[in-house]
Amino acid sequence: MLDIAGPADVFEMANGFNPEPVYELLSVSALGGNTATTSGIDIATVAAAEVAATSLDTLILAGGSPRGLSEAIQDPGLSAWARHAAAAARRFGSVCSGAFALAEWGLLDGHRATTHWSAAARLQRRYPRIEVQADAIYVRNGQVWTAGGVTSGIDMCLAMVEDDLGRAVAARVAKQLILPVRRLGNQSQFSSLLESQAGRYAQLIDWLRAHLREPLGVERLAAQAGEAPRSFYRHFQAETGQSPAAFIEALRLQVAREQLEAGASVKAAARAAGFSSDEQLSRVFARRCHMTPLQYRLTQRG
Repeated sequence: MLDIAGPADVFEMANGFNPEPVYELLSVSALGGNTATTSGIDIATVAAAEVAATSLDTLILAGGSPRGLSEAIQDPGLSAWARHAAAAARRFGSVCSGAFALAEWGLLDGHRATTHWSAAARLQRRYPRIEVQADAIYVRNGQVWTAGGVTSGIDMCLAMVEDDLGRAVAARVAKQLILPVRRLGNQSQFSSLLESQAGRYAQLIDWLRAHLREPLGVERLAAQAGEAPRSFYRHFQAETGQSPAAFIEALRLQVAREQLEAGASVKAAARAAGFSSDEQLSRVFARRCHMTPLQYRLTQRG
């Protein structure tokens, strides 16, 4: 429900804060009529066949239950309509597991994208032509927008409103929604990789957080976990969806972000997070966040 209601409220509120309304909202489903959500609340929808696919400016697919999503993906009329609409729209995208529909229909091939963190590894395995950014709140890649799900759909649509109507309108909408902070798309969906901290390697990850300034090779991690290096590497990747090196890099980047948000210099943030130099931190920021550490720190002041 929130995948739909959150974005809808953002655009509707933006109409109220703009000199004149610019958004007309339309909920579309395969068959139309009252469509149930997983929360048990029905939404009045229009059948896709009754909506001209070329008339849409923005197309957003919401997530849903596995069964409902599978039925939507396999519906030939809906898939054809969505492909046509995406080709004609100024922008298109998804919230949460809606990314799986876009991916199955070939609309995310060659793009960077995200989905809910719990499904990101599955999305990457099933659709290797997508560059899945599991840790992002939302990802904008040209005309393609994807959000991690739940409240992140609000963040993504606020960014769309800022593009369309300016930052002042987007900020007023955020204030009306009582959001504590304006979140950027490249911010993490969750803190300290929470899923992994509750899993098989919970104690190891707590230990890693306290030793990020030290050399952390596979052999040392395996010894700390009480496993042989080869077995550890295989088990760790299966458990977390990342190699040990990629996981450690993500932890270090998170610490660096926290330091930059607190006003630390790039050099100090790199040192606190265990990067070998501020140049290394800058390379990781460019690859994972598509901005420099200094740019990130400046955005936090806004």
